[in-house]
Amino acid sequence: MNYSLIKRSQAVSALALTVALALTVIGKAQAHEGHEPPNLITTQGHGEVKVRPDSLSVNVRVETKNEKLPMARSENNRKAQEIVTALKALNIPNLKLETQGLNVYPVQEYQKDKLPKVVGYQVSNGLVVTVTGAAPDALGEYGSRIVDTALNSGANNVDGLNFFLNDPTPARNQALSLAVKDARRNADVMAKAADVNILGVQSMEGSPQFGGFPRPMPMYAMKSRMGAAEADSAPPVETGETTVTSDVTVRFKF
Repeated sequence: MNYSLIKRSQAVSALALTVALALTVIGKAQAHEGHEPPNLITTQGHGEVKVRPDSLSVNVRVETKNEKLPMARSENNRKAQEIVTALKALNIPNLKLETQGLNVYPVQEYQKDKLPKVVGYQVSNGLVVTVTGAAPDALGEYGSRIVDTALNSGANNVDGLNFFLNDPTPARNQALSLAVKDARRNADVMAKAADVNILGVQSMEGSPQFGGFPRPMPMYAMKSRMGAAEADSAPPVETGETTVTSDVTVRFKF
């Protein structure tokens, strides 16, 4: 038996095992190093954009009562048609009318120790008036004319005057962009103070938020209870403006 050959083979095997173990340790160390969390600078950014509305919506309702249901419905249809005709005659660009709902309610009379008695019917017809894509300076005048015309044409309930943006996307995008830029400025200041370089962005979180446009509802609620003789002039309407804000959290790698 050649003992020299056997010893040489055993030495080669031991060396191979040692190399394999060394490579395994190095690989694990490199893998561990690759999974270490990056160094981060976490900052907040704020963006703010002020915008004026270009659209409005108004809820108009006409209510009629009569002892006979057919009479109550006929009168309601007549008044509703008069309101629609008068609003269309304003010739306001992009004015749209949409029926909100027709409701019929029994009018009951209550007496002591007796069941309620139906003495008539109340018919209510709702209409939503919208104007979109208008110049902000003209929007207040349009709202005033719509409310005044509806009331003088037979509407006995006007509410829900709302101003809004027909397409809020540009304002939202601008607010988000400003917020991210603000976060980057904050991160640059922190990185400079710490003498490090920003390498990139790990994550971002944020969303835009809208404020509300002014709603001069008390004026219209009061006027809707006035007679035609008292409501002799259209009330002024100021559209105002709203603020779109965005707050973001950005994590920068360094």
